Amino acid sequence: MTYLLASATGTMLGATFAVYAAASYAALQRINDVVGQPYMDEIFHVPQAQHYCIGDFNTWDPKLTTPPGLYLVSLIPINVLRFLMPQYAHACTAGDLRATNWMLSLALFWVIADILRQLRPGQPPVVLALRTLGLSLFPVTFFLNHMYYTDTGSLLFVLVCYTLSLRERHWMAGVTGFAALWFRQTNAVWVAFVGFTAALRLVQQRTGISDMSSLRESLGVLCRWTVQRDAMAAILRLLYPYLAVVCLFALFVVANRGIVLGDKSNHEAGLHVPQPWRSLVFGTALGLLMALCIRSYTVEHPFLLSDNRHYPFYIWKNIFRRHWLTRYLAIPLYTYSACAVHHVLARQTPALWQLALVICTAAVLVPSPLLEFRYFTVPYFFVRLHMRDPTGARYLAIEITWFALINAATIWVFLHRPFTWDSEPRQLQRFMW
Repeated sequence: MTYLLASATGTMLGATFAVYAAASYAALQRINDVVGQPYMDEIFHVPQAQHYCIGDFNTWDPKLTTPPGLYLVSLIPINVLRFLMPQYAHACTAGDLRATNWMLSLALFWVIADILRQLRPGQPPVVLALRTLGLSLFPVTFFLNHMYYTDTGSLLFVLVCYTLSLRERHWMAGVTGFAALWFRQTNAVWVAFVGFTAALRLVQQRTGISDMSSLRESLGVLCRWTVQRDAMAAILRLLYPYLAVVCLFALFVVANRGIVLGDKSNHEAGLHVPQPWRSLVFGTALGLLMALCIRSYTVEHPFLLSDNRHYPFYIWKNIFRRHWLTRYLAIPLYTYSACAVHHVLARQTPALWQLALVICTAAVLVPSPLLEFRYFTVPYFFVRLHMRDPTGARYLAIEITWFALINAATIWVFLHRPFTWDSEPRQLQRFMW
């Protein structure tokens, strides 16, 4: 019976993956056909990768703010292509490099499936396939899978770190967590989160308490167990790989005199407190705290106000800047959203897990003065992977349809509704996340 279930799961996932890969590849080819040259942040990433393609590892664009993980990974398929097909000796165009992220997104599909299998063992094959497809089609991530940005690789290595941690392969999780830092420095926060969740699972296993939905009870269990003999030693042994990554990150920050590489002037850390409260918060009592944060710490980054190619520009311009009260009128929506997220995570994750996710999300978002949807993808995936789904495949199918429509619309607008700036009349500008 177990063999038949595994076989059915593999068949269903394989068929779903084939459809997903074909649709994603069609999107990649269409984007390459219409937008053949580097666009938006690609104008920095593509030339840097091209230096690496010709073996020039000494040149570095000071405008780049993230480590070279994406460019190093891109060398693998590029060099394989050159070896197998000598006619592609000069393969390192924008389209070739975008294919790197497309391939990483295919790996991401299977990593998502593996995490879902571990979190919900024994689920029907069709439900697992639909859950995996739904997460793979998440609009912000799906769009960036076809551009040469660092987001796909960053998310992939964070989730690989997590799935290895769930399998109790902590040293390998630490290695992949270190690899995640090479895509985005702030992934050190998510490596710490993965380590904390591993320690929390250890406490649950050793105490035999599976339900830790109450924050007070969870803290009590944690405190009572950790004072026992050898308890802290067991936790430290488990946390060594994750602590090593965090310590290496701390050394980098000290040596670099900050988190950001290159262009520090436009990416200075600050207090942009309102950002994380759109994610996970608990209870309506936070309404007053939200109001205080909005009043005292709202930041308008120059890029947000000047770049009308990103959707956040229009949200900020047409909603939050419409009237000063608008920012406060949105507080009930934030509170409702927070309670809704807490509700779908209730009984699925310990209260301490949820609190840790809130803290880590704040640690990533608060120092960032720039508002972009892609900064929310990692916490979104952690929530969506753990949330309690409605019973039955029908609701999952609705989510997939909704995401597919959003993806089709945003890619169509990106390709077929360009515009120009008066300052650059010959250069087409395009809307994107």
